[in-house]
Amino acid sequence: MRCEMGNREFRRLNEEDLSRVLQMEKDFRSNFICEENARIFLANPMCWMVACLDEGRVIGFAYGYELNRLNDIGNMLYIHEVGVLPEYQQQGVGKLIFAELKALCKQKRICRIFLFTEKSNQPACGLYESVGGEAAHVDDVAYFFNLLDI
Repeated sequence: MRCEMGNREFRRLNEEDLSRVLQMEKDFRSNFICEENARIFLANPMCWMVACLDEGRVIGFAYGYELNRLNDIGNMLYIHEVGVLPEYQQQGVGKLIFAELKALCKQKRICRIFLFTEKSNQPACGLYESVGGEAAHVDDVAYFFNLLDI
C-alpha cells in the first residue's frame, strides 16, 4: 500500500532508496547511517523502514525488525526508532507513517507491532496512543549486554 498526502508519499523503502537513506545522515543526525549497513538493511526483507517522502526526501520514518514467532499467531514487528524532522512535526506525518505500517503488517499477517519509549517522552507517547498503541503496565526491566566489552 502506498499512502499519499499532497506531494508526500508514505511507503516501505527498499534497496533502490539507498541514496535517500544515506541523505538521512545529514538531515536527521550524524553517526546515524553507515552505507554498508544501510545496504544490508534495505536488502533484508525482515528489516523494515517505512518513510514519508516529500518530493523524494525522507522527512519522517519508522524502522525496525520483523521477528519470527514459534507459534502460528503471526510474526511481530519491533519498531526501533521513529523520527520526523522538526519542521514537519505536528502535521500528521507520524500518524500516517503508522497507518502505512499497520496496513503493511495486515497484508503480511503480522500480529503485533511493539516499541519502547520513556514515559517522559510525552510527544512520542501522545503519537503512539493516538494511533492505537496501548502502554503496557508491567514491571519489566530491560537488560543490555555490550558484547564489545567481553
